[in-house]
Amino acid sequence: MTDPTAPWSPADDAPLLDGRYRLGERLGRGAAAEVFRGLDERLQRPVAVKLFRGDAAEQLQRHEAEMRTLASLEHPSLVSVYDAGEDHGRPYLVMQLVEGDTLADELRRGPLDGERAARYGAALADALGYVHAQGFVHRDIKPANVLIAADGRVHLADFGIARLVDSAHVTRTGEVLGTPAYFAPEQVSGDPVGPAADIYALGVMLLECVTGRRPFVGTAMEVAMARLSRDPEVPATLPAGWRTLLPAMTSRTPAQRPSADQVADALRAIAAGEEVDRTVAMPRAAAPMATQVLPATAVVTPPARQPAQPSYAGPPRRRTGVWIAAFLVAVVAAVAIGIAVARHNTGSTSTFTPGTPRVSNPTVEQGVQQLERLVRR
Repeated sequence: MTDPTAPWSPADDAPLLDGRYRLGERLGRGAAAEVFRGLDERLQRPVAVKLFRGDAAEQLQRHEAEMRTLASLEHPSLVSVYDAGEDHGRPYLVMQLVEGDTLADELRRGPLDGERAARYGAALADALGYVHAQGFVHRDIKPANVLIAADGRVHLADFGIARLVDSAHVTRTGEVLGTPAYFAPEQVSGDPVGPAADIYALGVMLLECVTGRRPFVGTAMEVAMARLSRDPEVPATLPAGWRTLLPAMTSRTPAQRPSADQVADALRAIAAGEEVDRTVAMPRAAAPMATQVLPATAVVTPPARQPAQPSYAGPPRRRTGVWIAAFLVAVVAAVAIGIAVARHNTGSTSTFTPGTPRVSNPTVEQGVQQLERLVRR
């Protein structure tokens, strides 16, 4: 680990990127890019510079505006993006320099204790909750993208880059760039990818943190395809909180995974030794969101809001019919009683005076017919 307090200055003959960023030692190398320690000579600030190459570089040349949009995201557990640009045909990102190890480095030394894994996971889930609310999806959660600072804080790196170079993920030889060990089933099957994919990847990574091994092993293709047919196995020896949370996070059905905020709350409870709210294992109320790649910035578009459905649809009409029927019965009974009383009082005989209209006592059937006509009106 590099001492974060030690001053660093690049050699005078070190490459100068875009007339501003002096490059130093290479900190890492991946399938699509290299990361260098750098110095922003304008601000005299140490930075990390990520230089892209190959297919990824070709893709990012068409997405500079989106790269700059990523720089607007700010969260304590995100690696800040300071700048984005292109130098001699090679796109680059200038990022916050986090001195320390990656989570991949820590896992090579063995599994983490439950409290530490939960603390790391809660910070990452908080960051995901923030970026999901902004309409973005990371798509490449893995230990190599989690930086652990010297003070123990965690930072999620490479946010949004996987989406920008998505069409460059498959090389000309047909091999998938990166490690598919953390892909969600929908990423493997080619279905729409939304925030739930990040939750799945975080769940697989946390399972590796507390067990010391990945849940799927084999070739890249075997690992990718295995998750389409089975869920990761969560050991019965883990504490109850983990046994509740991890299966929910790694459900093969995206809509059944908890939200990032629910995961963060559950992990804080685990870190504190408290009981995990079992509602995290229940299906989410909202439908999963899907990403749409637009000419400018890809956003996560929630489904159209559906009008609220009555909790008791249908019965109001039947209930109205019941009241009308009861009213008719009561009126008919009253008419029948009135006729009976009238006939009793007049000895069932009606008088008739010539020259005056004849008024007859209505029958029950006539009363019912009249009431039905009134109701129909």
